[in-house]
Amino acid sequence: MCLPSTAAGPPASRGTFDMSPPAARPTLATPLVNRQALPDGLSADAMVALYRQMVLLRKFELAAQVACRAGETPGFLHLYIGQEATAVGVCAHLDPGDWITSTHRGHGHALAKGMDPKVLMAELYGKRDGCCGGRGGTMHLYDPAIGLFGTNGLVGGGLPSAVGAAFSARYRRTRGVSVAFFGDGATNHAAFHESLNLAGTFDAPAVFVCENNLYATATALKNVTKNPEIASRAAAYGIPGIAVDG
Repeated sequence: MCLPSTAAGPPASRGTFDMSPPAARPTLATPLVNRQALPDGLSADAMVALYRQMVLLRKFELAAQVACRAGETPGFLHLYIGQEATAVGVCAHLDPGDWITSTHRGHGHALAKGMDPKVLMAELYGKRDGCCGGRGGTMHLYDPAIGLFGTNGLVGGGLPSAVGAAFSARYRRTRGVSVAFFGDGATNHAAFHESLNLAGTFDAPAVFVCENNLYATATALKNVTKNPEIASRAAAYGIPGIAVDG
């Protein structure tokens, strides 16, 4: 979490951050990508595109961090640094009509789903050309045009909305899906269990993605739950669960 600087004196220099994708690497005698080791259906070009998207997320967050510390953006700032692969990897499998819900740490999810970095940065600055007219700020982003059903300042708050979007897709037979991103801290909230129960009961096409960094602020997961294997909880609701360590 980033807080505005309270140090006396003028704001620190924001520096220069280039939001454009990194330039293509020069051709090397030895390929950088082992094509024999690529997953089925994922080309080297696709992997490069995913990596560029991850770099965009990282560079955006670094720029947002500098702006926050300089006191140029209001309020708190929860950064997505270090988790870029999750958002990019998941959203790469989604269609434009699919929905996602996110958390208080949602910049990466918004960008991975297709939000213009300039629009997102404008929102952080409270400007009218932001995705919510500058009123949502860092934790309450919303853009139906790209399938962002909202980031949420409440822990676990996006889970019920994702199930609602999934049930709507099933009811209207759109073949769409919804994805709920949430952290390990949400898994002991009632909304987590209620949402999984509802999705399992009605076979709603929802995907629940827990980004487990082992801590809810400063509280270790092992100190607040008997079963730290979060993916195993899905079985209680008739939903398959897998753990991915990447």
